[in-house]
Amino acid sequence: MKKIKACFDKYVEQFNISDKEIKEKYEHSYRVMDYSIAIAASLNMSKEDIRVVAIAGLFHDIARFEQWKCFKTWQTKKSFDHGDRGYKILKEGLIDDLVRDQQSKKIILLAVKNHNKYKVEDNLTEKQLLISNIIRDADKIDIIQTQGIINKKHEIKDELIECLFRHEMINNNLIENDLDYLFRLVAFIFDLNFSYSYKYLLDKKIIENKVSLIEKYGNKNLELLKNDLINYIKERQYVR
Repeated sequence: MKKIKACFDKYVEQFNISDKEIKEKYEHSYRVMDYSIAIAASLNMSKEDIRVVAIAGLFHDIARFEQWKCFKTWQTKKSFDHGDRGYKILKEGLIDDLVRDQQSKKIILLAVKNHNKYKVEDNLTEKQLLISNIIRDADKIDIIQTQGIINKKHEIKDELIECLFRHEMINNNLIENDLDYLFRLVAFIFDLNFSYSYKYLLDKKIIENKVSLIEKYGNKNLELLKNDLINYIKERQYVR
């Protein structure tokens, strides 16, 4: 694990770690690695597979540092798709000293490429899909917790509440402000895959905390929505 961390840290050294945005992405990367390892361990994966998961988790946002340095934005339409760019960075050799086996390297590359997509690409092998979904879950677990502070007054959009009641993810093109984004974070629960992820959300009362941020805006459906979301998570906590 020391070698994995050293490789990652050496790459990040070329960026300004005192920059708040860079520092947050650096810390986020380590948390996602930890969540990824925890999910893999809950699935009784082998030590070799857990090592692959650890690398994919730590390097999943590797392109974010370049994105912020060059464009000062996280928005894909104003810069690049950081999953696709991360795939390219790793394919060019960054992790070659960490992964000699080409099959394992391809798993990591595909996990990085797919971690930020609305839907995982088709035609992945069983293991490629499994590890891609582990990284996606770990990423969402951290983002749900650490983001979503509302700074301005906005109106709650009925279509966002309706999406949540239908148990659907919320498309980016519906997001116009920080309140909309908070709804999108809550909708991440509909794209989780593992018991560990759901149990973690329940234990930390994360969804309750997110909905409480919205409740001050006043909406008769919010209490019903909160109960519906919690019931959904409770039912899903035994998936695998």
